[in-house]
Amino acid sequence: MMLTSHFTILALLTFLTGANAGCAACADTLEVDGVAVYTLVNSTIEYKDGYTLCTYENILGLEVTCEYSDRGAYVDGDDLCPRGSKSDTIGC
Repeated sequence: MMLTSHFTILALLTFLTGANAGCAACADTLEVDGVAVYTLVNSTIEYKDGYTLCTYENILGLEVTCEYSDRGAYVDGDDLCPRGSKSDTIGC
């Protein structure tokens, strides 16, 4: 009985911690000199670290990828990537 109640409390705390975690939200477009040149074609959340990978494509089929931490900080990617992203706590 004690083991079950301890497990239940631990599971609940783990769920609540995960529920409060945020993720980066990819912008719909990337702009070059104020003009939207690249359009978002895919975004994924890496489960191992919570990072968000945003993939953009232009009309020529060239891709730009940007990776952001769960707080929206730039981690890695192409030179065109914004150095930050909005952080989204809903729908992650």
